[in-house]
Amino acid sequence: LRGFLEVYTPDRAEVRSLLRAWYEAHAEVKFRQYAAPWIERFKRYNVEPDTLVIQWMEKRWGSCTPKGKILLNTELIKAPRGCIEYVIVHELCHLVHHNHSRAFFDLQARELPGWERWKERLERVMV
Repeated sequence: LRGFLEVYTPDRAEVRSLLRAWYEAHAEVKFRQYAAPWIERFKRYNVEPDTLVIQWMEKRWGSCTPKGKILLNTELIKAPRGCIEYVIVHELCHLVHHNHSRAFFDLQARELPGWERWKERLERVMV
């Protein structure tokens, strides 16, 4: 993922389409792989996501619905694994605390010590 991809075609739209499909397929596999141990770990709080959806989002890295659906932005596949796991943990914390209260951030810090550096890195590299 951190290397180069050469595509030879006169159709730039085709390149965009192929690259987008590749990112989607790769994100689907990797995000589920990264999320699995975290989902298992959060069962100690008697929570589990209803579904995990990977999709393109314009303004968010992830979100969590009141019914427990966690959405992750496909664009995250371009970020380091730690950044992806930070977003996963952040959204899982919303299953326990449905806000950004002190309790929410305490839980996030307990589950992912040093989460701030991953958030900062995500904000820096994924503008």
